[in-house]
Amino acid sequence: MSVRPPDSREKELREIATYMVARVERGAGVDPLCELVAAIRPRRADQGDEAMRRLVRALEASDGLGERLGRVLRDLVGGVHLFPAFTESGVPSTKGFLGELTSRILRRVVPELDPPADLRSLIRYLFSDPQDHEWIADVTPATWRDLLSAMGVRADSVTGIDVEHATAIRGLAHHIASLGLQPEIHERLPGLDEAVSPFMRLSAAALRYVEGFETGEVGGQTRLLHQALEVVEQCRDSVQLVRDGNREHGTNLRLTGFTYRLDALLDRIEILLHLSEVEEEKFRESLGRLVAVLVAAEKNRNAVLSHVREHVDLLALEIVEHSARKGSKYITSGRRDWWKFFGASLGGGVIVACFSLVKTLTAQWGLPLGIEAILFGLNYSVCFVLIYLTGSALATKQPAMTANTIARELGDPQNRTLERLEELVIRVWRSQFVSFVGNLAAALPIAFLLSMAFYRVTGAPAAPDYKAESMLAALHPLQSGTVFYAAAAGFFLFAAGLVSGWVDNRNLNRDVPRRVAEHPVLTSVLGATGAARVGTFLDKNLGIIAGNVFLGFALGSLGTVGEILGLPLDIRHIAFASAEFGTALESLNLAVAGEVVVAVAIGILLIGLINFLVSFGLSLAMALESRRLTWRELRTVTGHLGSALVRRPVDWFWPPRTPAPEEGQA
Repeated sequence: MSVRPPDSREKELREIATYMVARVERGAGVDPLCELVAAIRPRRADQGDEAMRRLVRALEASDGLGERLGRVLRDLVGGVHLFPAFTESGVPSTKGFLGELTSRILRRVVPELDPPADLRSLIRYLFSDPQDHEWIADVTPATWRDLLSAMGVRADSVTGIDVEHATAIRGLAHHIASLGLQPEIHERLPGLDEAVSPFMRLSAAALRYVEGFETGEVGGQTRLLHQALEVVEQCRDSVQLVRDGNREHGTNLRLTGFTYRLDALLDRIEILLHLSEVEEEKFRESLGRLVAVLVAAEKNRNAVLSHVREHVDLLALEIVEHSARKGSKYITSGRRDWWKFFGASLGGGVIVACFSLVKTLTAQWGLPLGIEAILFGLNYSVCFVLIYLTGSALATKQPAMTANTIARELGDPQNRTLERLEELVIRVWRSQFVSFVGNLAAALPIAFLLSMAFYRVTGAPAAPDYKAESMLAALHPLQSGTVFYAAAAGFFLFAAGLVSGWVDNRNLNRDVPRRVAEHPVLTSVLGATGAARVGTFLDKNLGIIAGNVFLGFALGSLGTVGEILGLPLDIRHIAFASAEFGTALESLNLAVAGEVVVAVAIGILLIGLINFLVSFGLSLAMALESRRLTWRELRTVTGHLGSALVRRPVDWFWPPRTPAPEEGQA
């Protein structure tokens, strides 16, 4: 077998490592090691594994250099405190989400002093570049094993457990047991008491293992270690059971924080347990994992965005789950569903036309702006709630729900079939298209007819000439803020989906439906059956009704609020825009230039497209983030959809005669 000849960079790195190690051995302190890290540091994060491989080859090519570097590092680590890094770095703080967020912000404003003789301070000093954790994370377990082997760091070189190591295992075990017995966790694990709780058994198993070293007993250590590791897996299963129960019982930030912290503590105690065992591969792999985790923790200890993301992801997942259940009703399959949804969209267009006329008339009353904002918000809210309760459909209200359904179809990262999404996405797009068509087909002509009826009944136009002309001008795609205002409406459509999911989650978490069904006043007035019906209604509908009310006030009052504040704030919604177009045409007796009609028509189509893209895009991005979709998987999904658009262009707008398989239906 041929030996790979060393390149110039490996030779240079070997010379640097030899010089730096010699300086440390002569008492130069930590600075030479900082320079060695700088020499290893790659230009890009995805080159971390190759950079560390280069160091391995450089050490292997020089007799005794790796052993010397290993001794230097062991002496350095042996002279600092390990316990705080073992138990705190990379483990979520007990301060809670807001407390830790505040601390991070304050530390960014007034940096704290590094504690002396502490492993955390040593890591921050050695890895001084802000992005060091990224290339360290790229190093594979195999490379870590080879590096530790080159430095002579072996499992048999570790005799027993260091005092701080043992104390860290003991402290982590007690902390895990304490969290596992919190009411929020314990109540989600029926059939368990303190005696059989895996969290308590982990504490006992870890203590027995550590005490065996401390008392000097020989034999049985491997068996005790395996017992402790088995209980770690049982604890992980219990945490997953708690999360699975969130779909039925809801969740909250406190419970999410407990499960997130338990995950981190279980990972840490597993690493520390492996660092005390004699199995070479596990020992070296765990040591590499610990280095990567500690470097990432110290580089991100003041990061605000990563803290928010880590704590919100699980809660976002539950909101997505609740929204996804409601989103499946907005996805058609065969032609029968397609036509049924078209009819529901026509109904939605009719309701929008009626409430659009109400808004047009209310705007002419000359009310104080604050009162006007409230009335506009009520008008839109009643409109959206009525559309929902009558079974009608509003096109732009669906993307936030259907995006979550798509993400739910992805499943978890370990059990994911991306190809199954193709049919679901096609049906989502097809459903959105027919909903747009239905809303437009009804809103514009009905608004025109209502305006005509209003004139014949009252003798006055629904909108004076100046008002009608301003309505047309506001819909021009270039001469107004149509694009920006349509994007603002898309954002609030997305936010309404979050509100719906959040309220549904709170309903379950607080057990609101059952509490309402058993409310003494309701049961005395309505009887047990009537109160139960109220509870069932709230369970099924309160989330979406709350989302519609939020959306109504956001869309209806934003323009008036902008006028109050003197800011260019407003919204453009496709269904209301088309209804206002019909009202303006009738009020002006169709005396509108052709180029204006064409421009407004283009503006309305542009409003619909932007409404959809913004609300669907934001919802899908959040949903995919909650599922931890990687860029590689996203490219795969995009490739499948592009291929489907070429192969089946008609299916994106008109359903095939034979309905598609229901595997994609949530």
